[in-house]
Amino acid sequence: MTRPGAVGRPAAYLVVLLLALLMAPPSPTAADPPQASLAEVLDALRTDELAADYVVLLDVSSSMQPAGGPDLYTRAQRALRPLLDALSPVDRLHLVAFADRPDPTFTGRIGGTGAGVLSRLPDRAEGGRTDIGAAIESALDTVDRPDLTDPATVVLLTDGVQDPPPGSRYDGNIDAAITRLRERATGIERRRPVRALGIPLTGQTDVRLLDRVFDDTVLMDLPPDQVGTYLSGVGSRVAMAKAAALVARDRPAVTLTTNPGPITVRDEPVTITATVRNEASRVPLTVTPAATVEGAAIPVRVLTGETTVAPGAEQTIQLRVDPPGATGRWIGGERSTAGTLRIEAAITSPWRDVIVQDLGLALTPEPARAAVPVRATATGIAIWLVTVLGLLLVALVALLLWLPTRRWRPMGGGQLTVTEPGAPVPYRQMLSGRKVRFPAPHGSGAATQGSGTVRAFRQRKRVGAGRELVLRIDYRRAGRRHRVICPPRQTRPLTDGTTFTYQP
Repeated sequence: MTRPGAVGRPAAYLVVLLLALLMAPPSPTAADPPQASLAEVLDALRTDELAADYVVLLDVSSSMQPAGGPDLYTRAQRALRPLLDALSPVDRLHLVAFADRPDPTFTGRIGGTGAGVLSRLPDRAEGGRTDIGAAIESALDTVDRPDLTDPATVVLLTDGVQDPPPGSRYDGNIDAAITRLRERATGIERRRPVRALGIPLTGQTDVRLLDRVFDDTVLMDLPPDQVGTYLSGVGSRVAMAKAAALVARDRPAVTLTTNPGPITVRDEPVTITATVRNEASRVPLTVTPAATVEGAAIPVRVLTGETTVAPGAEQTIQLRVDPPGATGRWIGGERSTAGTLRIEAAITSPWRDVIVQDLGLALTPEPARAAVPVRATATGIAIWLVTVLGLLLVALVALLLWLPTRRWRPMGGGQLTVTEPGAPVPYRQMLSGRKVRFPAPHGSGAATQGSGTVRAFRQRKRVGAGRELVLRIDYRRAGRRHRVICPPRQTRPLTDGTTFTYQP
């Protein structure tokens, strides 16, 4: 018969297992390093200490300051002030006034001068012609420096169309001349980034010639009163160009070195130290190490998590190689297992978002890898331990066989009376020893219809103090089995009418 609650127990075990899984802490996962802001990256790169070239081409033809007309010349100088005041002291300014020909008025580091350099321009715009092609050529002459790779910005402000003086190389077939400038600009742009800003001061100008020469050109279409605001932000955009140039020249890579080995593991774990070096000179890199043993079932754990390494610096990471087991599954002797410990460090950077999203560069450094031979030696089960365990097992079996016999007590006399339905007289069985079968030769009375065995054990008296001898009767009759506990001087009936009486 099934015990109460036996069916529900597996379900209870399942509930406990599910609760344990739900309450278990989640497995750690590699997380992206905290990302730096654009301002933090620019500050770390010290872009304010990196020089950039600014070439300002300002139209000084007489149409810029006509008698009785709008003073575009003064308006243009006013728009340039925010740009010049925002330049870093190390930036190089090339201020060129052009009309019939380009006329450099200032070349050098801006220092603390800022917009003060505008005082070097002519007091009035009195040029006769407007040679925009010659002005663009002078800008190319300025930025065409094979020894420089820093960003350059060309700013063109004009109110007119291309109107060169006689004898200018841009008088005549302007398309062929511009094509030559374009070819030259393409060669320069391979060496350094050049951005051009074309600012038309009236509705009809040839500022678009700038776009035909330089790849990265912005032709502004803003009201005059908004030009200065736009130019004041040019410095921040150039700072990003400086940062992009620095990062593009860097080498975001990591080298991973460790003891050449081989590593031997016996009964105790072995800790391994590997060195991670950031080969980049400006970009910090974050490494996430992982390790496995190839060719052998040797456990290995990485003790050092995600680590950020400064440019040109080194960090150490630690790993632990565990023994395959304190003992093997064989008896006696040692066995060795050889494999290769492979360490891999995935690489990213706390500057990744800025580099990819703001600077427009790719950041896909290859993981760093290292390999070390490893050998683990395990000892089999000791012979003496097998012997002791065998003896203990034999003793346990003997004990299990002996313990049941300790329960049954000698009956030491008395008789069991069995009264069965249909029997003419009761059957009386004399009791002795630890086990009696009935019917038996020393019983008395008519032959019984059933048969069984009698054993005796001691238990506390139900009335009074002390212990008494109680019979356990295993009885079989008419194909049915019965087990009867019969205290002394009491009668125990069965459902079929059979009764048992024990008289000590």
